[in-house]
Amino acid sequence: MDFGARLAAALEKAAVKVAASVPDNWLEGAIEKLGSSASVVHTSAAREEDALGICMGAALAGARSVCLMQNSGVLNTGGTLATLGNAFGIPLVMIVTDRGHLGDVLTAHFEKARAFRPFLEALQIPYYELSPAFDREDQIEQAFVMAEAGQRPVALLITRAALEDKK
Repeated sequence: MDFGARLAAALEKAAVKVAASVPDNWLEGAIEKLGSSASVVHTSAAREEDALGICMGAALAGARSVCLMQNSGVLNTGGTLATLGNAFGIPLVMIVTDRGHLGDVLTAHFEKARAFRPFLEALQIPYYELSPAFDREDQIEQAFVMAEAGQRPVALLITRAALEDKK
């Protein structure tokens, strides 16, 4: 099973009901699968703040929700994450392609890669790299448990290594 299918299946297994995404080529397989899911309502968003708004609204209504986007997009969402996600304690999981690191040598990604993790730390948003065996380790479920217990967003970061597991 390819990465996108594995990610979509793990989100369904974790009882995600709402997903919103901004396009990224590392996420396109998962986005496609979620778009045809019988258990997850998926919405494509034009901007990352819109995706967060959709997911935060769903979380406030009691539905597990996930945002899928690139690290550069998360850098656009500081106000939304600080004023809604953190201040109002909204539990959601962000699945973020952490572009610009080893194995992803595209110079356009380098600067955002340097700023991204310190940005999450400044907002006190816990983040974890998605393991290549994320689906076998129930890492998606664990992220939701943490978000719900802590009443705040949690980020799972996709690196090149997570994309390459073929087991």
